[in-house]
Amino acid sequence: MIPEERRQKLIKKLQTNGICTINSLVDDFEVSRVTIQRDINLLKKQGLVFKIHGGVKIKKDEKDIETIFTVRLNENYEKKLIIARKGQEYVSDGETLFLDSSTSVFIFAQQLFKRRFSNLNIITNSPAIIDEAIKSNTNINVMATGGQLDTEFQIFKGSWVIEFLEQINIDKAFISSGGISAEQRITTTSRDLANTLNLIIGKVNEVNLLVDSSKFSKTAMINISDIGDFKRIITDDGFDEKTCPNLTNLIIAE
Repeated sequence: MIPEERRQKLIKKLQTNGICTINSLVDDFEVSRVTIQRDINLLKKQGLVFKIHGGVKIKKDEKDIETIFTVRLNENYEKKLIIARKGQEYVSDGETLFLDSSTSVFIFAQQLFKRRFSNLNIITNSPAIIDEAIKSNTNINVMATGGQLDTEFQIFKGSWVIEFLEQINIDKAFISSGGISAEQRITTTSRDLANTLNLIIGKVNEVNLLVDSSKFSKTAMINISDIGDFKRIITDDGFDEKTCPNLTNLIIAE
């Protein structure tokens, strides 16, 4: 289990139980006490939990959907921001874009909303991007895929999403992933997200992968696609070529 996924599960456990002991978390996640302490310190720094004697307590005033997303958003935030700014170089006015529900692409959307366009269209399965579009008062045309709201992964999911996307012409897509395996396949933990991304990758001629360097050689449960299928893979300068050698479509954002 990758650290980001473990911390999400830790938050969910705290949301259910309110309080957990350090020992119980060590047993549940089968990791060292030091690893759990490191996770708790990070979540405390992000304002999501309180440390108590021998354990940890959830902050009651945090909404579930915001808590999980905040954990993911703060993972390697500076790297994601650098990648997002580089990704904007490949957006032109008049295009229709698909943006997925990842935190990397959320930051990318935030940067786009700061710019002025005359006719840019965004289609997304991310409720967070929809909310950000409202807050920013952007002049970009933003459309939600619709579908069932999944609060754990913060996505719209289900057959309605697939049916909607099948009918829409899309020029470019910007997506991310939970990990990139040693076999150079992008992976995720959500079957519904995998179904959506598989459709987009098969449908759109220009798909851009925005992924920070920590995701290389990390594997989530579900395979999606080979990284050779992407027009561009945009990552940060922490990328180690040994993890995925000979990538002709790789761009290092600085």
